Amino acid sequence: MSDAYVVQKVEWYQLRSQDGSAFFVMVSTLPNGFVTAVPCDLTMVRAEHHLMALAPNAEDALAQLQTTLAGKTREELFQQHS
Repeated sequence: MSDAYVVQKVEWYQLRSQDGSAFFVMVSTLPNGFVTAVPCDLTMVRAEHHLMALAPNAEDALAQLQTTLAGKTREELFQQHS
């Protein structure tokens, strides 16, 4: 028996109920080819809104975010929750 972990790509989606409450859905492909979609209630801390990156695509948004976050510590990013 192998001790290696099976690596699965996971994608996250946000759904909102009619009252506006958000929850997340984790979607992953299983080794047998089937796809699971699992509703998740996560405890998460978001950084301040002014740290958000806005761009036309994910790659540009992540590049912009790298610049915005450069030199900041985790404590600085989430200081209201430390």
